[in-house]
Amino acid sequence: MGHYNLYVSLLYFLFVIGLCGNWIEIAYGTESGSVRVIVQHPETVGHGPQLFQTFTVHQSSVTKVTLSEKYLVSVCSEYNHVRTWTVTRFRGMISTQPGSTPEASFKIVSLEAVEPCVSYYAGNDFGPFGEQDDEQVFVQKVVPETDQLFVRLASNGKRVCVIQSVDCSIISSFYVHECEGSSRMGSRPRRFIFTGHSNGTIQMWDLTTALDPSFHQDKVSDVSGGPTPEELWKLLDQCDLSNSHCSTPCISPCPSLAGVGARIKTSNVLFLNQSHNSEAVAGSSQQQ
Repeated sequence: MGHYNLYVSLLYFLFVIGLCGNWIEIAYGTESGSVRVIVQHPETVGHGPQLFQTFTVHQSSVTKVTLSEKYLVSVCSEYNHVRTWTVTRFRGMISTQPGSTPEASFKIVSLEAVEPCVSYYAGNDFGPFGEQDDEQVFVQKVVPETDQLFVRLASNGKRVCVIQSVDCSIISSFYVHECEGSSRMGSRPRRFIFTGHSNGTIQMWDLTTALDPSFHQDKVSDVSGGPTPEELWKLLDQCDLSNSHCSTPCISPCPSLAGVGARIKTSNVLFLNQSHNSEAVAGSSQQQ
């Protein structure tokens, strides 16, 4: 078997200690958009890790990949397009029967500013957050200067909750942290979201309660995931999305709006136009 040069854009390594022995699971993404899972089970000790499965669904380089107890989650560079698969396990180990099956496909859209702060990406990583055996989430910040965050399940993209700054200040950074439970019997760890704000304050949010299924029993909602078209346009209200350099009727950005909000990269305008056109087509088909 020959050797081939392979550019790995991201690697996720998992070492498990189980009753049946120890095993290794490795998931990695490539620049070409492929996602591969490599495993080494106790019965194959003495041999190198074996290729378990290859997924070729992304059309851009893979930027994130995680392998949890129930799901394989990958993200590519094209508008943070997420693809997820359910993982079948037997005695804790990944099984080929019936194998991994597609679960969901969605986008965690995060529009970029023209000149972002150097530390912006470090403080605004959208995830996924969560332990290997727990429910993982994405935290979506749609525009650079906003007081809202959309928390979504990593498995299917459904909305968990919307976090809005209590004092309407801009959320400049955020992070999800899990705190150990108390020593009492049955006490579970709790997850919190910490948000840093433009006015120097830090706000703390209880994510464990939001993830509790009983918390949503009395709440009927048609919202499936990220921002609705109405919510999106409200978020974009203070952003300059124009990519025109014409002086008629006025220069871009408009002088009256100068300094009001962040300027968004012109490359994001194409995505917004695509989203608007798809919504218009869907609406016309429903009317027919």
